[in-house]
Amino acid sequence: MRLSRRAALLIAAVLAAATTLVSAPSSPVAWTLETVKLVRSGDVARGKKLHEDCASCHGEAGNVDIPDVPDLGGQDPLYTYKQLADYKVGTRASSIMTEAVKALSDRDMADLAAFYAAQQKPPRPVGAAPASNAAVFQLVSVGDGPRLIPACDACHGDRGAGNPRFYGMPALQNQKIQDLVVQMRAFRSGERGNDVYRVMRDVSKRLSDSEIAALAAYYSGAPVSEAPAASPTRP
Repeated sequence: MRLSRRAALLIAAVLAAATTLVSAPSSPVAWTLETVKLVRSGDVARGKKLHEDCASCHGEAGNVDIPDVPDLGGQDPLYTYKQLADYKVGTRASSIMTEAVKALSDRDMADLAAFYAAQQKPPRPVGAAPASNAAVFQLVSVGDGPRLIPACDACHGDRGAGNPRFYGMPALQNQKIQDLVVQMRAFRSGERGNDVYRVMRDVSKRLSDSEIAALAAYYSGAPVSEAPAASPTRP
């Protein structure tokens, strides 16, 4: 069957757009040996000095009592470095953060990441109720095979405490409920797209609002030592 000129042009435009989307990187950061060495050699003292310009929003040590601002204290430095780099080039969108990091060098970002990593992890939020129902624990520890959802802890570490085996993987434990919900929804909608290999976008789009809320509550409020009475067996 012969295509009309209009149909042929439409198909060509779609293919061109698809090619652009596929070729566009989700982040400027590649975990080369040089990049990892740079981040791990971050200067805490210099990072503390640089943080003086960030303290009005992020507090003296990276943790602040603002519901939708992430806590940075104790966070994996590779993750923090990557987010700063993504903000700088726009692969993670935020008018505030893009402006804040535009003048930072790679060394500056490594030093800031080292400073935040050296601070205390955020405390468990006051009044947060442990979330340990079986459905949430299933997603966290086992996942949901039929929906192609891997266990959250497989990437983020046991109860979200962090996973140094995966470069740039954030710790979720004791992060704020509101910010966790905002970020998962942003991944689900595609508003945030700086996840490598679309992992978070693909997982989040399979989660309901109630599951996102329950997971956020779990990571924000569940004590490390707590587990449901009937825990599913890990595969």
